Amino acid sequence: MTQEKKRDNVLPHERMGNVSRGGTEDQWVALQHKTFVNWVNEQLTMSGRSVENLATDFCDGVKLVALVESLQFRKIGKVYMKPKSKIQMLQNVDLAFRAIVDDNIRLVNIGNEDVVNGNLKLVLGLLWHLILRYQISSSKSKAPPKKLMLAWFQSVLPDMEISNFTEAWSTGIALHALIDYCKPGTSPNWRKLDPRNRIDNCRQAMQLAKTHLNIPIVITPEDFASKSLDQLSAMTYLSYFIKKDSPGYYATLNWVCRLLRTTTISNLSTDWNDGVFLCSVVNALGGEVPGWPDIDKNDHVGTCQKGIDGGKTLGVEPTLTAQDMADPEVDHLAIMAYLSKFRKITPKKSKAEKLVIKCTLNRVREGNQTTFSLDIVDADVMKSKTEVKLQGPNSPVPCDVKWGEKRATCSFVPNQTGQYTLHVKYDGEELVGSPVTFMVIPDVSKVKLLSLASAKFATGQKVDIKVDVSGVSMGETKMEVTPPSGQVRLLQCERDHDLIRASFHPDLEGNWTVSVWFEGEEIEGSPITVTCFDPNLMSLTGPRQIVLGDDVTFTVSGVDNGSHDISVIVNYRDGSRVDNVDVRQSSDVMEASFTPAKSGKYTVHVKLKDTNIKGSPLCLDVLDPGQIVVSGDGVTHGTKGEETEFVVDTKGLAGTIDVVIDVSSTPVTYNKTMLSEGRYSYRYIPSLAGKYTISVKWNGRHVTGSPFSPGITDRSGVNITSDLSDLKDEIDRLVLECEEVTTLTFDVSDAGPGQFTAEVLSPNGKIPVDVDQSRDVTNVSFTAKEEGDHYIHLYWCDLALEFSPIVAFCAGPKLPIDASKVVVVGKGAEQARTMVSTEFMIDGRKAGPGVCRVRIQGVRSNIPVDMRAMKYNRYVCTYVPPSAGGFLLYVHWSDVMVPWCPYKISVRSRGEIGLVKVTGEDLNGGITGQELKVYVDASAAGSGELTATCVGHSQGARCEVKENNTGHYVIKIYPTEPEKHLLQIRFDDQHVPGSPFVLRIGEPPNPNEVKVFGPGVEDGLLQTFESRFLVETHGAGAGQLAVKVRGPRGGFKVDMKREGNGDRTIVCRYDPVESGEYTVHVRWSGVHVPGSPFVVNIFDTREEFHAYLRELGRPTVRESQWHADI
Repeated sequence: MTQEKKRDNVLPHERMGNVSRGGTEDQWVALQHKTFVNWVNEQLTMSGRSVENLATDFCDGVKLVALVESLQFRKIGKVYMKPKSKIQMLQNVDLAFRAIVDDNIRLVNIGNEDVVNGNLKLVLGLLWHLILRYQISSSKSKAPPKKLMLAWFQSVLPDMEISNFTEAWSTGIALHALIDYCKPGTSPNWRKLDPRNRIDNCRQAMQLAKTHLNIPIVITPEDFASKSLDQLSAMTYLSYFIKKDSPGYYATLNWVCRLLRTTTISNLSTDWNDGVFLCSVVNALGGEVPGWPDIDKNDHVGTCQKGIDGGKTLGVEPTLTAQDMADPEVDHLAIMAYLSKFRKITPKKSKAEKLVIKCTLNRVREGNQTTFSLDIVDADVMKSKTEVKLQGPNSPVPCDVKWGEKRATCSFVPNQTGQYTLHVKYDGEELVGSPVTFMVIPDVSKVKLLSLASAKFATGQKVDIKVDVSGVSMGETKMEVTPPSGQVRLLQCERDHDLIRASFHPDLEGNWTVSVWFEGEEIEGSPITVTCFDPNLMSLTGPRQIVLGDDVTFTVSGVDNGSHDISVIVNYRDGSRVDNVDVRQSSDVMEASFTPAKSGKYTVHVKLKDTNIKGSPLCLDVLDPGQIVVSGDGVTHGTKGEETEFVVDTKGLAGTIDVVIDVSSTPVTYNKTMLSEGRYSYRYIPSLAGKYTISVKWNGRHVTGSPFSPGITDRSGVNITSDLSDLKDEIDRLVLECEEVTTLTFDVSDAGPGQFTAEVLSPNGKIPVDVDQSRDVTNVSFTAKEEGDHYIHLYWCDLALEFSPIVAFCAGPKLPIDASKVVVVGKGAEQARTMVSTEFMIDGRKAGPGVCRVRIQGVRSNIPVDMRAMKYNRYVCTYVPPSAGGFLLYVHWSDVMVPWCPYKISVRSRGEIGLVKVTGEDLNGGITGQELKVYVDASAAGSGELTATCVGHSQGARCEVKENNTGHYVIKIYPTEPEKHLLQIRFDDQHVPGSPFVLRIGEPPNPNEVKVFGPGVEDGLLQTFESRFLVETHGAGAGQLAVKVRGPRGGFKVDMKREGNGDRTIVCRYDPVESGEYTVHVRWSGVHVPGSPFVVNIFDTREEFHAYLRELGRPTVRESQWHADI
């Protein structure tokens, strides 16, 4: 911008004046320079730049552009970072000027040459323009910013005379008062400050503001306290208290929220556009708002005007118009200045605030008189308009109200426990704090602590505490126990009808104290003390197993701990007590001996004060050699070819166990495994069916039950000898004749010893079965008597045979011959096509055992019919029409024509297979789980039947054929396996042109398997930026890759190519030409891959780039690292 192109407005110092009274021009220039330097450096903090001399540091325009970008929170364009000529400097300054003008700031009397030439006064004026616009006021209000600032300071500091920005602040007292207003308690003694200590007052205030309010010290205390204080410098510093999101901003906002008792107001601009909150403020202070609260909230200007008019009734004059307030870009300073005027208004009390409820109802007891009071806090209260109601759990409770001069005393007596609600209203409106809900608790004297059965317990033994609460209906019980160590423990209480139970397990010897409270009061009988002793200081030892007839001795050590309380009891396994126990004591050892009279388990109990000592009870096994147990299926039965097992348990007896297994004098090998001490597993696999011999001996003597003779069976040796092939129907069911005996014969000669059993289930349950078993043959006979399925279950040694059950069907009783019951079904009885085999069925199940005869008669000749007999009096008839035309079907049943005969059969010409067309994009293949559609047009082929099948290597895919209209079909395929499929389409049982079709089915797309990496998706430096990156799609299934890049000025072209033919790695590249933020979108089949979109920041200078990395806490890198080959 040249000097001739200066803006057409006045500079800010010409509008407001730069010189304070009493100061020289050099003084205000120097003071402004220091203040504005500090202000500029505050704005440039994030960019890492700073200034010292405003006349020279802005000359090249670089820092001026940085300042404007910091104020506007955006990049304003390409800047010459190291301008080499005056023209580049002028262009930098002009770039900053255009951004300022674009933000609705008008500049005059200054051009880019003024800045480049270092005209300090004009630069100061420019900076004041920026301070005024971006820190003090958005200039949306018609009122001057200075007037709005003074109005706000005068309202919030009513005890100070604030009429200017010079002398009124130089003592520092007003600054202390302002700080204490913004954060109460920060400078509570500001009224006691000596105005003569101007500099100290200012210094202390500025330090408090910086520490507690984060206000930067852009002006020195000496300059602020100077009588030559420049008002623009003072306004610059004070603007930090009133700018948006400043301490004064939030102090005003908080005052409004407290007044309106709300937290929904978040700002001092847009939240006030509709005028509702302004009307709320006026109403809260007792002002008049016509129609409140039923106002038209959509009429923003009208509502704002109502609020302004209501404010006038309170004596508050507006600082802005209703139109200004309704503007979404309203100046926050205008709102602050206006709202601050309402602080001087003393609000009128509402009906709900005219009286105050004073009560403490947290421990109200049933039957006790309780009082509370109502204090009058407004002079115009009429006592007759006060209403007090108390609602009990089930009914209202009378409340006596006695009035004094300024207080009412209220009393009541609760008649039951439970929740009560107190309502206090004045003139029909609930008072603040009403309703009051409280609980009435029962009488603690009716709660009883039950005594313990014993006051002595062993460590670890459970101590139960019981409290009887039958005399009260509700209330909280609390129990605590104090061990000898003194650390109090809270017990968990549980209610059991009218008892409150708690328990604990003492773990220390000594006295334990239990305290019980009910509803916070200790009940009668509390505390109680129990004594704990440790039985583990004594121990019981002795053998665990002996042989019957031997003596046994047990030892008790540590008996010096109260031996007179020791008891020794020996019980047999049936609970009977052993009487002949000999107990002897010597020193600190006690011995107990006895001789077991019989084998079995014994239990030895040694107790100290009824508590088992360590090692007690001790279990003793008295073993008898005759008690060795041999168990398991292996000694009773088995199945040929299947491993069987038996276990020998010696019960701890020492000795040798010998086992021999043989069949027909042939030894059988076995595997022996020790399961545990004295327990052994023996496994063998029978190779023959028959009786086996198993000998088990202990020390050469047979154990009980030996030798054992298990029977080995072989159910696979059971074979059915009856020929059933001609006795089954087309679905493999055995045909049963009703009321006739059916006999099945089985060969069991190779099945070994065993029993043959059978059962037959009819539709109505089991029917009688006769099983005739001999040595080698078994006959199973039964009689079916009703129609329906029958299930023949066959067992050998209770194991189902491999071919069991046999499914059979009985057609029911034989019916008389009746041709009228014959049914002809099938498409072939109505229509056919030339030279296409067609069939129909004659169903005579309900027509009795008749003889069927069929004839198809034509005009010129008859058509031969192939008739195949089925079970249950049914016949399948097949014919091939040689020519088209009409034919008559005659069906006779035992020489009687069946009803509806003759049937008319229409024979049409066979379809022209070559005219069938198959189309559809899905013929190229698809993915698993996705429906594929193929379209078939057979309209030109004539009549015919279309069928389709789809098969793969492992399994087929389901096909559905649907005819949309005459001759047009849709085939839907549902593949489930990712492999090559063959789609076979036939028309009248002939392949259509192109059939079979090859469908290639792939995996569905999986964007989560796509990986993106490389320098092109990472931050970098513009001059050395490498924009390439890789997209790896291995394992991502079938899909389509889409890459889009958007930069500061829109989209970018992206070059993509594969690393090799058929490779699933794609190299992508884009060419950024300017710094800024780039967004890289990578999608696989329309879905973002992991990490997408990628945000890439590209910087002009290395300093910016490294500062950005440090801000993110990431290490800086050398540029060479970004050139790594992908």
